[in-house]
Amino acid sequence: MRVPHFVQRLARDRSGLALIEFGLALPLFLGFVLSGIEMANYVMANNRTQRLTTMAADLVAQSGAGAIGTSEAQIYDLFSALDLTAQPFDLRNHGRIVITAVKGTDTNADNVVESRILWQRFDGKYVVTPEVGCVQSTSLATLPENRTLALDELLFHVQVTYRYQPVFSSAPFRMLSLPVDFSRHAMFRARSTQFQTPAADARFPPKTKCASVTGL
Repeated sequence: MRVPHFVQRLARDRSGLALIEFGLALPLFLGFVLSGIEMANYVMANNRTQRLTTMAADLVAQSGAGAIGTSEAQIYDLFSALDLTAQPFDLRNHGRIVITAVKGTDTNADNVVESRILWQRFDGKYVVTPEVGCVQSTSLATLPENRTLALDELLFHVQVTYRYQPVFSSAPFRMLSLPVDFSRHAMFRARSTQFQTPAADARFPPKTKCASVTGL
């Protein structure tokens, strides 16, 4: 049986070969490109979380002690500033900031200094357990690396946690077993040995409840 001429020509035609190869390679190419973008965004979110933690601890240490001290309104302002600095990452809805003021005390006069939580404030809808302990359930802080305070030493511990929201897909993180929760902390000594709890402000109720989404 003789093969029709147009079939023979079609069998010899190689003009669409490059297009077919491109079509087969395109999904793999896009996978690499999108995964690269996702990983870059992931690293940026991790670094942003660390910078926010250090910045918040430093600011609180400057204003959280001394004759003037800080106020609940200033703490609200700090939370708002951190939310703006975190952009494009939505820290308010997918993260949490925990500010803890700790002081070295010896309430029972046994010459053993305890790291006592003086006050604690929260912001962000992603509820996490404070690594130093929740003041609602304990009065003593568990400081990182078993750090102990000197008598009357004031320390501000800030913990920032963010649950990463993928731009395209969380598949690369599942494949590489990478965590999608970033939790970073920073500790700064107070600039003064004096101390005041945040000044009350009826317009800004203190966010003190660690198990609450709003902190209130």
